[in-house]
Amino acid sequence: MALAAILLLALAVRLAVAWTQVYVVYLDETFQYFEQAHRLAFGSGVVPWEFIDGARSWLLPGLIAGVMRATSVFSADPMLYVRVTRSLCVVLSLSVVYVGYCLARQRDGVRGAVVTGVICALWFELIYFAPAVLSEVIAAHCAIVAVWLGDDTEQRERRLLAAGALFGLAILLRMQYAPALLVAALWQYRMDLSRWKWLLLGGLAVTLPLGAVLDTLTWGAPFQSLWLNLVRNSLQGVASSWSTQPWNYYAQFELAAWQLAAPLAMLALVGAWRAPAFALMALVVLVAHSVVPHKEYRFIYLALACAPILVGLGIATTITWIERHRGVVVAQTVLVILLLFCIGSSGYAATHGVLAARWHWLRADIAVFLAAHDRSDICGLAVKDIPRFGTGGYTYLNRNVPLYLWDFTPSDTKPGSAVPFRLSVVLNNQALAQYPGEALARAASRYNYLVAAQDHGEPGYTAVNCFQNAYNPELPREVCLFQRPGGCEQ
Repeated sequence: MALAAILLLALAVRLAVAWTQVYVVYLDETFQYFEQAHRLAFGSGVVPWEFIDGARSWLLPGLIAGVMRATSVFSADPMLYVRVTRSLCVVLSLSVVYVGYCLARQRDGVRGAVVTGVICALWFELIYFAPAVLSEVIAAHCAIVAVWLGDDTEQRERRLLAAGALFGLAILLRMQYAPALLVAALWQYRMDLSRWKWLLLGGLAVTLPLGAVLDTLTWGAPFQSLWLNLVRNSLQGVASSWSTQPWNYYAQFELAAWQLAAPLAMLALVGAWRAPAFALMALVVLVAHSVVPHKEYRFIYLALACAPILVGLGIATTITWIERHRGVVVAQTVLVILLLFCIGSSGYAATHGVLAARWHWLRADIAVFLAAHDRSDICGLAVKDIPRFGTGGYTYLNRNVPLYLWDFTPSDTKPGSAVPFRLSVVLNNQALAQYPGEALARAASRYNYLVAAQDHGEPGYTAVNCFQNAYNPELPREVCLFQRPGGCEQ
């Protein structure tokens, strides 16, 4: 009953966020996954270099495309398939809560399980990333369940097969997690070849069809989405050409993100002693990603997801020690204080830390594209003032009309990158001609709606919807949808 109640609490909080706080966790969520799924399902989408060169798997876009086709039977509203997809991700994210509860129960009984489960249910980073359609997040949830399956002393064959399959899926989704998963598996299974045999069988059962076969069918070579992505980003400088950060970036970022919750890291160290496989996995993720110049918050999500589990185990261990040496009353008092501090500091971090503004990230851009979707007379949409990967794309437009991008470049080479970044806009499975820069205004006959800053509309266009942008300083303070009378030339 306790586990069911905690899971329901976690589900309710996450769904409330997913359905009311319209935000984009990272731009990849739209353009690497939703947008490619839209192209697969409906034939239109903005195509980044990864899906031109063949450096991303079609696995996630293919699954999302199935959701898009299924929901289109009921409604053309793009928020329907977005919310259904994110709700499925939310359900998958409950694995962290479940694993935290079960680990603590095995070590500290029901009290420890409830404490760890509640912390995982209400931890701000887990809530923030729960609806995210990102390979790092989904891979982390698979990895956490896989390591938990290895926590079984009997090591039954079916459990080992399932663990191997989840390890394989996690690596397919985020190959950069492979060193951390290997370290966790080595800690759990040592050199017991009888158990590694079942792990490998489970891993091959997933990686061969979803990695070798799928990539061969879609890109022409086995595992191309893995090795070409590695070549492009690590050897040819693509990732570093976007941005680089110092080695201690993640430590600095987490201090700014956790705010008052930072002292809980000491309790996580105590929890690491109780669940060393999870602690080692998190540590390797942090170290491995710290030595890579290009860093993003989402890259270390596996470590972030392990943190509240370790904090919960640390609290449970501390309370047990206090109970033995100071008595039940003192232990219960400290438990209430620590639990309230965890929940309160998590809420404070969500509203005052670096994530505070991210709960509304790109909200105005999504809203203006949804407004364009609702215009029954739209025959073409142009966008200026907003970076192309800051738009809603066809994901949120979801209309079979041309989309023109003011800053479109078919090929762009950044300093430090040995290969160009190619880009395409596809409509009805055909590349759509673009009119970047000043050419966009001269091509106004091809579109009757325009997205631009409030004071940057074109002659003949009238603002019909405007949306305040109070959260992203890189974008205009107010984004508007403009309309002109008449139709569009093709």
